[in-house]
Amino acid sequence: MSISKNSFHHKILKFTSNFCLICINFVLISLFLNCFGSGQVVEKKPDQHVKPIVIPPQYLKPIVGRVEWVEFPNWKLKLRARIDTGALSCSINAVNIERVVENGETYILFDTFVNEKPIRLKSKFVKEAKVTSTSGVSEKRIMISEVIKIGKYKEETMINLNDRTNLNYPILIGRNFLRGKFLVDVSLSHQLGD
Repeated sequence: MSISKNSFHHKILKFTSNFCLICINFVLISLFLNCFGSGQVVEKKPDQHVKPIVIPPQYLKPIVGRVEWVEFPNWKLKLRARIDTGALSCSINAVNIERVVENGETYILFDTFVNEKPIRLKSKFVKEAKVTSTSGVSEKRIMISEVIKIGKYKEETMINLNDRTNLNYPILIGRNFLRGKFLVDVSLSHQLGD
């Protein structure tokens, strides 16, 4: 009787261990097939509680950095400019300013500098306007209108004449040119070409 009891227990233990091995193998094979075997990518459905990020169209604009190359096609001139969202209008370095009248039209002649060499420029006089500097000082400045080109974008824009000799950049690009056209990232520079 004891022999048959032992053999019965032995058979149960053997069956249980075999069954456990079969279960473990089945789980491992299932995991392997799910991960590698099918060759199909299982697409995960998006969480209905998480909304996708949508960028509004007004933010899909070219990015300019704190300094960019600016062209003046009428003058055939290209200079580095400081981008300044705090400035209302654009400004160019101008010294030796003169008003001249030609055929009944008033023009402004002035010198600016390229590689420390003066060049004489001419533009049509628009008006004199009160401009407040970043230091809070207000003064009357002569305003001209010229085509400005940054990257692929160009537009005729009002520019005030100011002695910027002691400043790092001869051109300052203000909000009157930037508004609605660019996003400004001050951690970057020369984003629209060298």
